[in-house]
Amino acid sequence: MPRPAEALLDVINDWGVDRLFTCPGSTEAAVLDALVLREDVELVLTTHEGVAVSMADGLARVTRRPTVAYLHANVGLTNGLSNLGAAQLAYSPVVVLNGIKPSSIQAREGFTTARRMRDLVHQYVKSDWQSLTAQAIPEDVNRAFRTAVTEPAGPVWVALSQDLMESTADVGVPDAAAYRFDSRVRPAPDAVRAAADLLAAAERPVLVAGGELARVGAVDELVSLSERLGAPVLHEDRRGFERPGFPTDHPHFRGQYEVGHPLVRRADLLAFLGARVFNEFEPARVPPLPTGVPVVHSHTDPRHVGMIYGVDAALIGDQRLVLEALSTALSKALPPVPPREVPPAAPAAPRAPSASGGPLQPADVVDVITDSLRGSAIVGDATTAGGILQQRAHQHTGDDYFVSTSGSLGWGMGAALGVAMGMPHRHVAAVLGDGVFQFGLPALWSAARGGLPVTYVVMNNQSYAAVGAALRRYGGEAVARQRYPGVDIAGPRIADVSTAFGVPGRRVDSLADLRECLDAARTVDHPTLVEVMTDPTTFGP
Repeated sequence: MPRPAEALLDVINDWGVDRLFTCPGSTEAAVLDALVLREDVELVLTTHEGVAVSMADGLARVTRRPTVAYLHANVGLTNGLSNLGAAQLAYSPVVVLNGIKPSSIQAREGFTTARRMRDLVHQYVKSDWQSLTAQAIPEDVNRAFRTAVTEPAGPVWVALSQDLMESTADVGVPDAAAYRFDSRVRPAPDAVRAAADLLAAAERPVLVAGGELARVGAVDELVSLSERLGAPVLHEDRRGFERPGFPTDHPHFRGQYEVGHPLVRRADLLAFLGARVFNEFEPARVPPLPTGVPVVHSHTDPRHVGMIYGVDAALIGDQRLVLEALSTALSKALPPVPPREVPPAAPAAPRAPSASGGPLQPADVVDVITDSLRGSAIVGDATTAGGILQQRAHQHTGDDYFVSTSGSLGWGMGAALGVAMGMPHRHVAAVLGDGVFQFGLPALWSAARGGLPVTYVVMNNQSYAAVGAALRRYGGEAVARQRYPGVDIAGPRIADVSTAFGVPGRRVDSLADLRECLDAARTVDHPTLVEVMTDPTTFGP
């Protein structure tokens, strides 16, 4: 029988995982040594634990299969937590293995130990456990995989102490196949009938598509339901949006949910499907739901139904099964619902283009990006321009556009690499802010080392513009004196930094040069970066 480190790799491989993302330290020596003789699990080395977690997250989102990030001690876990939070929000089945110091020195507050490791990670994972014996390691890790993929899916954490991993004891390896099962849940029949009755009776229903539809592969089912009902579809509001739940090029698509949207104001039923209601950013100044309009809400995770606002019909279960059940109920159990005419889309508001020779405006830059990168998978992590990018990016499938609602900067740089690993035959681009770049900088080393042909586009406004926007909303002395502390982060020549890491970079300040760079980036087989200078006085919403 194998030793603990070998058995651990056997379990990982049995669950179909062939990459291990890590920024290792001394506590991982046994696993690193075991990898010398293995070809079935690839070591993906990173220079920061946040990158290891975001790469694993990106790969899990695309493949919809579990991935592994191996973190080092308390310091590595701490570095990875912000991006682990992003994985949790996206229901990514990331298995976090955490190498910790030998048991004998943990109680003595030894080097890189912490008294309450599980408390650090508990709120970001579905389960947290520290293996207590060498013999238990394969079973504990196998259980972690089972927990991560059981719906609603999500990250898990297992701590593996150095002394147990370096044990010479022979340990058994569980048969992973016996622990795989379909964990999807069907919605209750009575709930389906109640929701179907509301949809059939409504004259002006609006469907709101959430990212959960994309995660479980239910986008086509929503297209069919929308066409069956003749109902317009909105994406969920920007603060909850993780990936598109409905094609933006479908004739029924009408933009993004907000309470002031004309279709929401005239709706006599709102059906939130696989969406959060809502991911609050600040206490609402205006109620986000129109008064008196019935609400249908479905989600895989029951925690998110009725969390803030009550509902008239609640559907708990896998979103594909939910939509299939609704379609069946509308087709068979109820009288035929005649297709309705979908109201036309509102014309786009006119805007002034960037002045000739003046600073580039984010909206114009986004237009060039989305046009030049048509057909690419885009990872968005640009705080100031994120809303514009989300509205204009071409999103035909659930794998065309990825963002994080965690609020932690830097996620997109590593996540784009994981997405590229999961879609090797598709071009991937990450659209970032300059603040995001500074948070996620270590991902450049991984991009260069792996040779992944990801295009990084950094919109450099030389500021934390979101902070400036918050100060403007606050309306205090900063606005009165036109002095915005905590905003200016000018200085780094991002393209030069990227080039120094081995990812060729170029700084541009014109739309023509930006287009030229993006067109060229799609023809190369290595990562590239384009730094585009935008107006530092434009703070966004």
